[in-house]
Amino acid sequence: MRDCVVVLKLADHLLDFKDVDYIGADKGALFLARKKIRMAFSIGDFDSVSENERGLIELYSDEVIALNPVKNNSDSEAAVDEAIRRGYRRIYIVGATGGRLDHEIVNIRLCWKYPDRVILFDDKNYTRALGEGAHRIDKNGYQYLSLFAENECEISLNGFKYELDHRVITERDLYGLSNEILGETGEIYVHRGSVLTVQTND
Repeated sequence: MRDCVVVLKLADHLLDFKDVDYIGADKGALFLARKKIRMAFSIGDFDSVSENERGLIELYSDEVIALNPVKNNSDSEAAVDEAIRRGYRRIYIVGATGGRLDHEIVNIRLCWKYPDRVILFDDKNYTRALGEGAHRIDKNGYQYLSLFAENECEISLNGFKYELDHRVITERDLYGLSNEILGETGEIYVHRGSVLTVQTND
């Protein structure tokens, strides 16, 4: 299974991805087309692009999926759902933060919707949800790692400045902020539920 990168409208540059398929979501597709990057597919209602811009998107898309502007999901959710349907292993989303807060919340919740598969990625943050099981976490140059629960979950941390042993946390618990991996790797065990991890730098 291949990995893919979903590009949203807030993207202003691309990070270093190798051997991935690109997917453009609405105005994110225009960003890719202007950079002459081929897309496996573009998707969205395209209500914010001109006719000429739509033509450019079509030129650089293997497939265009046009959505009805009256819909129950965001363009980013539609893009991720389609990528999941097509069997992509990991789905990196760029351009997901820094704009409308409601859309940012939706994009974060996509990590919880698809734990271990959807990753929000920008210059300062690497965000994903971890499902049940043992997870090795590489530091990768990030100073901090924060943990948040959507529903009740039980986790253990090894190799962290602040370790936990079978700790139950809920969405009300905020003390998972700004932990640190002591070496180059740490271990997170999710005994039940799922936990959102945010690796970040100031």
